[in-house]
Amino acid sequence: MGKCALCENETELQLSHIIPKFVGRHLKGTSIGNIRNYENPNKIIQDLEKHYLLCHDCEELFSAAERWFANNIFYPRLKNEEVNFDYDEHLHYFISSLSWRSLYLDIINFVTGDEITIDALECLIKSESVLKSYLRRKRNDIENIEHHIFFFDRIKNVTGQNADEFLRQPHVTVNRSVTSYTHCCGNTYFTISNLMGIVLVTFYHKSEKEQWINTRIKNGIGNIRAENQRMTSVVGNEFSYWMSLAEEQMNNMSDLQKKKIMQKIKAVGEDIKKYDIYKDMQSDIEIMEKL
Repeated sequence: MGKCALCENETELQLSHIIPKFVGRHLKGTSIGNIRNYENPNKIIQDLEKHYLLCHDCEELFSAAERWFANNIFYPRLKNEEVNFDYDEHLHYFISSLSWRSLYLDIINFVTGDEITIDALECLIKSESVLKSYLRRKRNDIENIEHHIFFFDRIKNVTGQNADEFLRQPHVTVNRSVTSYTHCCGNTYFTISNLMGIVLVTFYHKSEKEQWINTRIKNGIGNIRAENQRMTSVVGNEFSYWMSLAEEQMNNMSDLQKKKIMQKIKAVGEDIKKYDIYKDMQSDIEIMEKL
């Protein structure tokens, strides 16, 4: 029993996934080994992060949009490598619900810590309230909050002084992981969610230097393509951060766990080519050879 984070009624709370269950199910079902925790790579996890957050009725509010996203974006992209997606209001509602869940929980941590400025915290609190009203169907817009989708594609070339720092298994890291959290960098405040290479970004405040091309999702009917997308953004730092986490995870993994992983790979044999991770591994090797 407790207060529902969305409707604020005192009622029985459900154990709610932050990232929808179908994402974790697909990750687990397409993995050679087990899902592991970044913070403790020697620990195997059976499910994605869950919290007692919503009542049954509010959970149901999100269900239709989650099903729509799974059937029209997530599975077509990951299973069939689709590039063209027509969408309606379900997509905007889905991204709002996912970002709101992360934002709500992160604000609790921000209030008790000193990670962000007072201005950033005030902006996030106001944005959480706007998203909550929209999700409860009490308003039709989300003011100046922006939703974007960035489809992480095959990297053909990387240039620049720090190119080698970026190329630490980017395809395996991004396409074989899930995460969702809120971050403030300068005067850009956003929630980022990685759903196995489908990256959703919600901006609550954006620097003038931010450039996003062919990524924005409007509230209504539209079309988004997984090609010709460009971004010049502090959000790019998060990709490097994920790769550093993955590298740290591997370094902190025990010899026993590494041995178990190798045993599973050997047991799969030639069938490894049927797994998505094999294609990601090949792409990582190819891009490294170009340096």
